[in-house]
Parts: sequence; structure tokens; C-alpha cells
Amino acid sequence: MGRPRGGVAEPFAPMNGVLISGTVHPALATALATEAKMTLLPCRISRFPDGEIDVEVPDSVRGHPVYLCQPLRGVVGEALLELALLADAARRGGATSVTAVVPYLGYARQDRRERGKEALGSRVVAELLGASRIDRLVCVDLHSRAVEGCFPWPVEHASGVPALVARLKGLPRDSVVVSPDLGGIKRAEAVARPLGLSVAVVVKHRLSGENVSAQGVVGQVKGLHAVVVDDMISTGGTLEAAVRAVLEAGAQSRVTVVATHGLFVGPAEARLQGLPLERVLVTDTLPTPVLAKIPLEVVPIAPALAEVLRRLETVASL
Repeated sequence: MGRPRGGVAEPFAPMNGVLISGTVHPALATALATEAKMTLLPCRISRFPDGEIDVEVPDSVRGHPVYLCQPLRGVVGEALLELALLADAARRGGATSVTAVVPYLGYARQDRRERGKEALGSRVVAELLGASRIDRLVCVDLHSRAVEGCFPWPVEHASGVPALVARLKGLPRDSVVVSPDLGGIKRAEAVARPLGLSVAVVVKHRLSGENVSAQGVVGQVKGLHAVVVDDMISTGGTLEAAVRAVLEAGAQSRVTVVATHGLFVGPAEARLQGLPLERVLVTDTLPTPVLAKIPLEVVPIAPALAEVLRRLETVASL
């Protein structure tokens, strides 16, 4: 596939998709284009004086499947609207299909109504994206697979677990994988199984959006190196409670933390700095902030996403 030169677009190879990035995480889009061997097309995203988002995609999308890379992070509503506008522009520009590659799906935690009064945020996001005529969604490690039921079209699921597990090779044999709550046991098992480790779980009670309390640990952690595994690090409240719980239960004094999505919002940095952490592993589904006093390691997610896109391209060519 060729890039536009001198204002004239060169033809693309038949049945080969093109990638367009939103403004949230262009570095990931660049890495994904390289891994998937797709052309990363430039587009224009600007604002009118009153703040409205203005989007224009190149004419060269006509006749080709388009993949839009945009995590729903930052000002989530604006990231979502930008993605919807990109999808609409690609459709109107003649794309044969539009796939939204959303490594981190904002509002995925709003997947149920516990008190009967809350909005079902994940369903609202699905309907907004559906209105922009997106054909398929690609996500990474959804907070709950139940979120897929909110979307009326296929949801392809990539996982950051294999890449994170590969980075964990070489852990001492006296390690144990810890889920910070009951809902994350399957995720912890997916990490523990290839490493040949056992699993423990922290019994957690959520007090608010930022604060949780740990009631105890189920499973053996005494004298072991704890590896706390979660799908995301947001404010760090769940992580802090889990680390302190395993230390109180007799785990070794240094703890490893593993998560797919590193949001690091609000008091997260201060909380992490106050914990005895050996390593903090996250993937780059989101732009990673500079956390100078935290032993942070970032694992690329582009290879896992590229594998999903190659699979979709293969199916489309049959």
C-alpha cells in the first residue's frame, strides 16, 4: 500500500485494510500499523472556535476496510465522540467496513445496575458507536466479558495476559498469584497457570469509587512472593488494599503488581509510592504517564492487537 505523495494517493493492495488514529494514543496506532503491516493514514482532526470537533479522512479509504485506533480515555466523552465522527467520515468516504480498535473501553465498568437507579453506561456507549455505523469492535481485557452483550455487532477480544506472563518468566518458585477480589479469580488463574503457580484471593469490600477495604486473604501467601493481578490500575485503591492485605497475611516484604490497563488517576501515584513494590507491569493500551518513583515496566500490546487484525483481514479475504 502506498502513502499519498504530492496530494495524489497511490493505490492500495487489494483487500488490505488501512489504519487511522484518533488523538488519544497515536504512538500505539503507529506501533500497531507496523506490527499489522498496514498503512497508517493521516487524517485531519481539528476544532472550530466554539469547541466542536471537525474530522476529515483522506479519499484513499474508498473501497478498503478501515480500522480506527482510539482508546476511550482522557476526557472520555470527547474521545468517544471523536471516534464516532471518524467512523462516520470513513463510511461517507467509501470504506467497505469500519472496525473500532478500542484497547481500553471507557464505561465498561458500568455494565450493571446495582441499585436500579444508575445509567447502564456500557450500553449507552454501544448505542452511540452503533449510530456511527461501526461494524466491529476490538478491545483488550474487558473489565467484564458481559459487556460484549451490550453491543449488537461482533466484539473481538485481545488479551494482554500472554505478553504480561512472558515478562514474568523467571519469577521465584516461592511466588503466588493474588486476585484483589473475587471477580478477578479467572484472570489470576490465567496468569498463574502458565507460570505453574497457585492462586490466592483478597476478600474486598468497595466503600466508594476511590476507596476499598480488604477483609482478609483466602489461600496461602505466608512466606511467598505475592504477584497481585488486576485488569486495571485506576486510583490504586483496590491495589493498595490488596497489597496491604497480603503483607498482613505474611507475604514477603516486596510485591509485584500486574495489570493490563494503567490509568493512574487521582491519588494512584501517591498510593503506589507508599507501597513496597518490586515491579509494576502494565501494557501500553493507554499512554503511560511518567512515574519516576515507581518501578514501572510497560509491555507492548500492539503484537496482540495485530494478531486480531490479521485474523480479521484473513476472514475478509475468503
